[in-house]
Amino acid sequence: MHHDPELDDILQDGELKHVADLLRAGRMSGDPPLDDAFRSALRRQLMNRAWGMGERTVPWWRKAFGPAGLAWAGAAVGVILIAAAVVFTALTSGSTGTLTRDVLVTSPMNDQSAVRLQQPILVNFNQPMDHVATESAVQITPATTVAFSWSANTLSVQPTSGNLAPNTQYQVTIGPGARTAAGEKLAGPKTITFVTQPPAPSPSPTPTPVPNPSPRAQLPDQHQLAGIPAGVTNLQWSSDSSIVFFVTAGGALESVPAAGGAINTLVPDGVTSAAVAPAGDRLAYIRNGKIEVLGLVASDTLEISPIPAPTRVGWTKDGVVWTAVDGVYAQGANGPIKLNSLPTTSTINVLSFSPDGAHLAYTQDQSLYVFDIATGKGIVLGLAGAQFLGWSPDATGLMYSTAQGVVIADVGGKTAATLPFGEPSWSSQDEILLGSDTDLWEVRPDGTGLTRLAEGTYHLPVWAPDGVTFIYLRGAAVFGASAPAPPPRPSALDAASSVVNIFMQARKNQDGVKATAYLDDNGRKAYSSASGGLNLVVTGDPSFSRYYLLTQSITGDHPDTAQFVVRIVLSHDKLDVSTYEETLTLVRTQGSQQFLVDQAAAGPLLTLGKGAEVVSVEVSPGTVKITFDSDLKPDSVATGVIILDSKGKQVGGNPVYANRTVTISGLDLKPHATYKLVVLPTVQDVGGTNIAAEYDLMFGGPAEIHGGANGRGEQIPSPSPQASPSATPSSSP
Repeated sequence: MHHDPELDDILQDGELKHVADLLRAGRMSGDPPLDDAFRSALRRQLMNRAWGMGERTVPWWRKAFGPAGLAWAGAAVGVILIAAAVVFTALTSGSTGTLTRDVLVTSPMNDQSAVRLQQPILVNFNQPMDHVATESAVQITPATTVAFSWSANTLSVQPTSGNLAPNTQYQVTIGPGARTAAGEKLAGPKTITFVTQPPAPSPSPTPTPVPNPSPRAQLPDQHQLAGIPAGVTNLQWSSDSSIVFFVTAGGALESVPAAGGAINTLVPDGVTSAAVAPAGDRLAYIRNGKIEVLGLVASDTLEISPIPAPTRVGWTKDGVVWTAVDGVYAQGANGPIKLNSLPTTSTINVLSFSPDGAHLAYTQDQSLYVFDIATGKGIVLGLAGAQFLGWSPDATGLMYSTAQGVVIADVGGKTAATLPFGEPSWSSQDEILLGSDTDLWEVRPDGTGLTRLAEGTYHLPVWAPDGVTFIYLRGAAVFGASAPAPPPRPSALDAASSVVNIFMQARKNQDGVKATAYLDDNGRKAYSSASGGLNLVVTGDPSFSRYYLLTQSITGDHPDTAQFVVRIVLSHDKLDVSTYEETLTLVRTQGSQQFLVDQAAAGPLLTLGKGAEVVSVEVSPGTVKITFDSDLKPDSVATGVIILDSKGKQVGGNPVYANRTVTISGLDLKPHATYKLVVLPTVQDVGGTNIAAEYDLMFGGPAEIHGGANGRGEQIPSPSPQASPSATPSSSP
């Protein structure tokens, strides 16, 4: 039953309450009739009760806890809290200060993770300080020789070497010996902690490309080759990029000059498959159940009559190959030779031979496969419904479509990249054209350098062997054009270091799935816990807080190979406490030209704070520069830093020390050779602390690429560490 406190307060009389309860309990079908006498009596009773309550004296406690009293009390409490907050704020330091009686110590560098190397350490005080006493109270780790200067109440601590050490966590402590100009000492020490950025990278011979969503200038040399009927297939080029061949819907094999001109009919009808020989001197095609090989130079024709009938024709370096319903064949000295059998569980549709004739693409039961002719093994590509789109010119990669876009994969079926939707063609210069109804794009096989070349209709673009000219279909005609020079490619070292940074950042973020995507088969074994490999995701306390590249270099080509030494820093309560190093070997994959981690090895766990640490090693064929985090005693360096070859023989001249950097010149480091940097425990910092134990770093002799896997000559710069992620741990990986 509904309870009304106000009505109860008014109806103090028990008889009235009883009447009210009866009224509430009653259920009437309509409005109850009210007696006039009852109405008058009730009004009189209510008025008397209200008059009496108005004359009654209200107790003080009811006034204090009434609405007005509570309002005044709340206002008083608010004033007190505001005053307390003002006083507390004035006496405390916030996130970067400390409660030291009335002395507040702050720094804009405190807790920063990428402090520039070319700047002093700034310490701010909230009042004038005794300069001599305060400077004497400054302690800096790692050991560094510094000079002091003042600007008003700001102390500048400048390393005498000029710059801060790279990749280093500094701790600058203002000890209790510091005091104000009035003689008041700090109640306790104040420590400022920050991490410096890596050293500036050496200039790269080619700038890093930037994706450009805007179309370039009009494509040069656009022209119509010829009008052609609908339904043409087998668009392909002669080896010298001067002639375009195609098969019409009626089965005619025709050609047209790349510069434009009259169409030449080579075969009038019946052609179902055609392929130009790698040498460009012959053209094979299937007609009337036979294979005819047309000489493009001598104008002779060779006829092959295989049984069963051929269905698709291609070439190897040794001659013509073809498929039939039961397998793959080649022409031998005494007739056709069966290279391998095709799957016979259901009907298959052979789509294309690879340029080298070692693989072919086919569909079976709505699935797309790539078939290794030598082993007879077929590998499914993507999900059901995937469509084959073409090969890489070197036959190590292929393209097929999915719901996500154009997939780039190697011939083993491993996905390397996914490109935007379009009709693709892969050039000899490792650029992919993507044609469509509305525009033409160019992109690298790894998905970088995406650039729109032109707007308009560009169907079925096909690169010429020269990697500059291409053809495309528009309406009932075939057109030709020349592609502008592509954006400059990153150097091999830049491309490899980008992969290392993505790989390491994924591990720091505990994203094992993303990190695994940058491992090849050997790399997966190196990080397999089942086989006792390294930990891909680092967990526990101390936690993985940051990493940096200690040294890096290109160590080989064919395929491009790069070696990196990555230092992983472990922290507890935001302080670096230990490190260990991983040596990573990356290999550029064929087809997609993507670098992947192929080998990995880890060194021992090292405790920090026990002498100087090596924070950067720059390797070139004639010189090695070793940068330390501490200032060193020069006389301890002469015999304490050496380089050994694989036989343990010391190489190079005497080390030269300046500004935390030891330089060893007079080297002749050989590509593919292994060397060892040794820092002996006799090396001392300026504080007189020896390195706790011998430090060894294995590295490979740098190589210059004179034409890598993609055929592009690249001059490799001296290695230089790249930017590392934040030093502030977000969570324990």
